[in-house]
Amino acid sequence: MAATIHYFMLPEDERAVFRHLARRDLTLYPELVPPGWTPLPVREESLAQLEGTSWYMAAERFGPVIVHPVKRGPDKGLLAIEEIPSPVFHYERSVRNDAGELVEGRLWAELDVTDDPGDRRGKPHALKAVFEEVHHLFRKSWRRSDPKGFWVGPAAAAAWKRGELVLREAGHKGREIGVWR
Repeated sequence: MAATIHYFMLPEDERAVFRHLARRDLTLYPELVPPGWTPLPVREESLAQLEGTSWYMAAERFGPVIVHPVKRGPDKGLLAIEEIPSPVFHYERSVRNDAGELVEGRLWAELDVTDDPGDRRGKPHALKAVFEEVHHLFRKSWRRSDPKGFWVGPAAAAAWKRGELVLREAGHKGREIGVWR
């Protein structure tokens, strides 16, 4: 079963998360990897180089990142990361839409991988620990949303409280989200 964390974060919140994860030796890959790509380290300084909204955070010390070439379509020749066998998190950034509203992002990982219900093998426990560390960081210092289901970074919550920011659920008809208390 996949583990997912939904959140709203402004660039200040994102820098804080990357500072927190810097000691974990994670690397960043785009969703579609150009051949010869050199992964970026997950550090505060790497944020300036991120283009696009979807990335993979890889814990390469737990295993190799497995890729396969895209054989058809406009992305032919690029490499796609296989999420199930690779020690990766799918990271979607929380960005502003055309109306200036902050749209939710998410961190997703397949942490329990098996077809046999009796088999308990899956991703490395250390990868699960990194995911739980991020979740603990959110529970400790971030705000809950109203309605619940999202985490709101401290800077995003302060901007929402001042009336400078609208939080919007992702999707075509995403609803407006508030901050609890």
